[in-house]
Amino acid sequence: MTPPPGHIILINGASSAGKTTLCRALRDALDIPFLHFSLDFFMFDADVLPRTPQGKVRDWPRIRPHVFGGFYRCLPALLEAGNNLMVDLIIENGAQRDHLRELLAPHDVYLVGLHCPVGELQRREEARGDRHPGEARRDARTMHTFSAYDLEIDCGDALLHNVTRVIGGWTARAAPHIWGSGPAGEAAAPRVSASGPVP
Repeated sequence: MTPPPGHIILINGASSAGKTTLCRALRDALDIPFLHFSLDFFMFDADVLPRTPQGKVRDWPRIRPHVFGGFYRCLPALLEAGNNLMVDLIIENGAQRDHLRELLAPHDVYLVGLHCPVGELQRREEARGDRHPGEARRDARTMHTFSAYDLEIDCGDALLHNVTRVIGGWTARAAPHIWGSGPAGEAAAPRVSASGPVP
């Protein structure tokens, strides 16, 4: 018997914004089972990518588009197998957004924008020590400029507060939402920010 497709909650935010911490907390707090899935699993959490004897990723410019493309294609496959997904990612540009939206077109998508001030991103980036300097600043300048969100939250708010807001927004929807079904191909549901509905 084929299971019903799963739901997906996408957390889009700059490097070091706290996406992974938020996703793990949401995964464990939601009433129904969700899997946390991230490109970081390939990049930092497992010996997946080819590396030099010094431990640095090898041939990254050449394999990057293939790794990203494979990760994106994993999402609908997991959903179609009946898994609910909590995904943290960095949507770098409109072309990536459009590609993801096309792949996820048949599925219920809830898109969350996680904002973080550049100064705080840089502080976290330096403290982590496993990111290239300047990545967070680069991400923050553009990544929230080309997508409408179902919900927008701030990294400066308490983790529990953001978890409560995401779960509240996701469960309060009247029906599943197909990403891109609204005006101009953007989100059909009203956007919500920390200060309330966004026109």
